[in-house]
Amino acid sequence: MSWPIPVFLNIEYPKPISLRVWLPTLVSIASATAAAVLLVWPQGKPTNTVLFWATLVGAPLVACFLLLGWRLKQWEDEQKDAEDAEKEQHWLKKGWRDWSRRQACVIDVAAFPAATDEIDRFSAEKFDLPTNIDRSITFDWVSGRTAAFRRTRLLRLVALRFAEALRDRREVIITLMLDDTSLKQDEDWTKQVMRTFGSMIPALRVEVHPATGGVQWMTQLVDRVDPATRLVIAAQLWADEEEKHNFSEGAAAFLVEAAATNAGLIFRPMTSVRDTMEVGLGQIREFQMAPDRLKHVWVANCEHIEATAIRSALAPDPKEMPDERLLDGVLGTPGPASGWIALAVAMEAMRGARPQLVAWREPQSECLYLCTVSPMPQKETSV
Repeated sequence: MSWPIPVFLNIEYPKPISLRVWLPTLVSIASATAAAVLLVWPQGKPTNTVLFWATLVGAPLVACFLLLGWRLKQWEDEQKDAEDAEKEQHWLKKGWRDWSRRQACVIDVAAFPAATDEIDRFSAEKFDLPTNIDRSITFDWVSGRTAAFRRTRLLRLVALRFAEALRDRREVIITLMLDDTSLKQDEDWTKQVMRTFGSMIPALRVEVHPATGGVQWMTQLVDRVDPATRLVIAAQLWADEEEKHNFSEGAAAFLVEAAATNAGLIFRPMTSVRDTMEVGLGQIREFQMAPDRLKHVWVANCEHIEATAIRSALAPDPKEMPDERLLDGVLGTPGPASGWIALAVAMEAMRGARPQLVAWREPQSECLYLCTVSPMPQKETSV
């Protein structure tokens, strides 16, 4: 969902009372008060008395002090109002920053794009990978195989990748984020998940959602306090009878656990459109992640001009702009789970690196999704 961006006002403090400005006014008030004393002094009453001089000198002083006191009280009230407004805005900004930086902790992540299994190569400054622009490609290990075989093989690959971490956990929720065709086969997916993971997880529960609802699901995940361990598997697979394929096959998996240490992070995602993209990126730059910390912008199903606009909005200085990673040219035609795959590639390929921004658009959607991620930590190597 789009962020309910608050408006932060520019707090203006009252200018200090300037004696240079007020001195002429005080002199005028004093002179007018003295003239009034002389005017109302009873005719014939002696003027060489203490009362006369006390009145002539004291009345102007009292008038000046009253006027100056009134102005000082007004200034103090304005100063206090400004200080209170600044404190309120400070707490509002702090709350907004905490809200925008809410995150899901990822213990491990794996990307399974059909184009390549060499995810580490995406970390190179200029990665040299096959070009698949406007091509729909499938996994090289499933050529001619049925959708059921590809589904089984994919789930086994995920289980193999996460086996060590899953064995340490007694209860896990497996969340499937599937393309429309696979979603119609949700019972087959659920049964295969139970067969594949049931032997390693004592208490297993399966949920099925459409892959295109990923941003809304992620937003709900970061907002709720959920101590459960989740294995999120997003996949887009071809149907058996399809003659024309609208996307390249691929998958991504994330092992998510609240408050995990030594983990990667997925920050609150943002939904934007072209007209509000610059405003949204300004919020990410100011509150979610400092622009000098963003290393790359990973883009899926977006035009090159949009990727350039995103980089420019994050850092107007060309020397400070994060590098771009255009994934469509390598991964092939994007599909409903391409955003998940882009997130996984950015988090896995850039282990130990600075935060990354992932931008993608789902098929037939005008919305642009923006999500900041902190990549996985470097794997410990044994000596």
